[in-house]
Amino acid sequence: MTFAHPLLTQSEHDEDLLEAELSLLAFQHRVLSLAADPAVPLVERFRFLGIVTSNLDELYMVRMAELRRAASEDPEESSVAARTLARVERAVQDIMARMDSLAAACLADAARCGVQLLRWETLTPEERGSLHALYERDIHPTLHSHAVTLSTGHPIPHLAHLGLFMAVVYRDQEGGRLRVAEHELPGDVPRLLPVPGRVGTVIPLEDVLRANVAALYPDVLVESAHLFRVTRGGDLQLTDDDGQDLLDAVDRATLRRPLNPAVRVEVDRGMPTAVSAVLIEGLHREASARDQSLTVSAVQVVDGLLDLRCLTQLPFPASTPGLSWPLLPQRSPFTGRSVLATIRDGDVLAHHPFDDFNDTVVRFFEEAAADPDVTTIAATLYRVGHPSPVAGALLLAAEAGKRVFALVELQARFDEEHNVRWARAIERAGGHVVYGLPGLKVHAKAALVVRREGDLLRRYVHVGTGNYNPRSGRLYTDLSLFSVRPSLGEDITALFRAVSGGDGETPRAPAALPREALVAPHQLRTALLDRIARETANAQAGRPSGITAKVNALADREMVRALYAASLAGVPVQLVVRGICTLRPQVPGLSEHIRVVSVVGRFLEHSRVYRFHNDGDVEYLIGSSDLRPRNLRRRVELLVPVITAAQQRQLDELLACYLNDPTAWELHADGQYSMVEGAGVSAQQHYAQEAARALPVA
Repeated sequence: MTFAHPLLTQSEHDEDLLEAELSLLAFQHRVLSLAADPAVPLVERFRFLGIVTSNLDELYMVRMAELRRAASEDPEESSVAARTLARVERAVQDIMARMDSLAAACLADAARCGVQLLRWETLTPEERGSLHALYERDIHPTLHSHAVTLSTGHPIPHLAHLGLFMAVVYRDQEGGRLRVAEHELPGDVPRLLPVPGRVGTVIPLEDVLRANVAALYPDVLVESAHLFRVTRGGDLQLTDDDGQDLLDAVDRATLRRPLNPAVRVEVDRGMPTAVSAVLIEGLHREASARDQSLTVSAVQVVDGLLDLRCLTQLPFPASTPGLSWPLLPQRSPFTGRSVLATIRDGDVLAHHPFDDFNDTVVRFFEEAAADPDVTTIAATLYRVGHPSPVAGALLLAAEAGKRVFALVELQARFDEEHNVRWARAIERAGGHVVYGLPGLKVHAKAALVVRREGDLLRRYVHVGTGNYNPRSGRLYTDLSLFSVRPSLGEDITALFRAVSGGDGETPRAPAALPREALVAPHQLRTALLDRIARETANAQAGRPSGITAKVNALADREMVRALYAASLAGVPVQLVVRGICTLRPQVPGLSEHIRVVSVVGRFLEHSRVYRFHNDGDVEYLIGSSDLRPRNLRRRVELLVPVITAAQQRQLDELLACYLNDPTAWELHADGQYSMVEGAGVSAQQHYAQEAARALPVA
């Protein structure tokens, strides 16, 4: 299978690079391939449609908001930003058209399973009457309409971020001027309503509202009603008025975020252009008050349902086999043993979700919190979720009188409120909390446990590629290294001392770590470039060489060009890049020794692994960092070496498994991806089967 993305072209600035935004959209197409795959269980196909919907929302909230701001604020960047906006918006329209088509195909398959989504015009009079009664009883009392006017002194009503609204076109009297009002669909009413008397059959809430709209506007002549949805920028805007207390500043800024300027308006196909123009003009005036703009290019016309996440509400019977993924068998390297005792025996490398996150990472924290010989626990908290057993263990440890240090990244996008809540709770319990570092995000995933063992204080370390979040631990593939290596313990201690100010200086990112770990932003870029240069020199000298990596994204120009130089020297470069990849592989005279594949599947690929051949003395690194400018320049990231033979074999197998995945997508020189379509099972299936074989027979 080949999917040719029509707009995946070179970067406007660099012909040897692909454009990052369009590469990200190509990833959405690969995810949609799962929604199109009849071998994927039907409920999961609907879930993948919802995932892409959320991904596009985030694209607009973050990157498109940045581009719109650049287009309106920076004269030097405005033309480039405007052209990028136009290309991305056209590509998004292609994706949304494909999503509508896939949704229709999935709904047809659902109907064959006895689950139907009906529209109002297909209902019988009796069914309409029952739904009208439901509307009068449960929905009508919750609705409040607002006039949409561009008159001076009457700004457009506030339209909530990602809320669904009905724009109602009406006249005060026959022949009168057309007017527009809006009301929000109630969030506490299911988007898909059951049709009375028909098991497994639902109807969209908007159809019921549209059919009963005259009841909400009894004194006017309603001509039509149209659904729309507004996306607002997701940036957290800190201001001088927020003061010096970062915790309070972030707390206040999260309250302001719902007022961020709009960046997109999705409308149903039937909405008249004049009505969408009124919405855009009103939102443009709102944005102009914040020195930003919004134009008609922000309107996206949708043929099918708005916000396809609603299709995950379809009433599939839980008892029907084969509609969802089977329960994943999970193993644990700590089964039947103390976590800390097992780590004392040697390094442990866990592969989530195949190794149970709760029975490895969460147990590590909970056991340390309950152990009377543990004196200190330190951890970085980026996206911990709510509730959080990891943060809960830190609370218990602090309440028990242990020294607890938590670096809580308050500016982890869209998780700020949870993180503020946990930061305050840990502080109240007596823990020491640092709220990130000025100008940097702390993205490293590390924990340190200090335990008194006789006359010895032993340091237990956890370093991961993913967050301390059990939900993502079930849905993402990640790696966890547990170790008592003194050298690694010394490095992680130095990291926590630097970021906490525990070494007597202002909290900061360390310039380097003393022994073996690598840290961004001051050390990691140079260290990786040095390793790439070493492989390049080895190849030029006729010695064995090779670079293999598995990352989520590759978009740093300097890294890409270093890999090009390695390829020109003859270094075999093999990359597994889940999402954005601006490198062009297989270009003659530039990158013919570079192969890039992307793997999508049931779980979101999230682990980061780096392997350098080093003339036979192979070096392995895992950690939090991808190869994007933000990782290498604007974040505290951590990579640590994996040095034991058993764990190195694990990583060799992992990299080989993904590079040879028969369901992988291979990136070509023209920027297009094609599925490998080989024989055998996918990497994720392989590891699921391996986990099942490791479980004891009941």
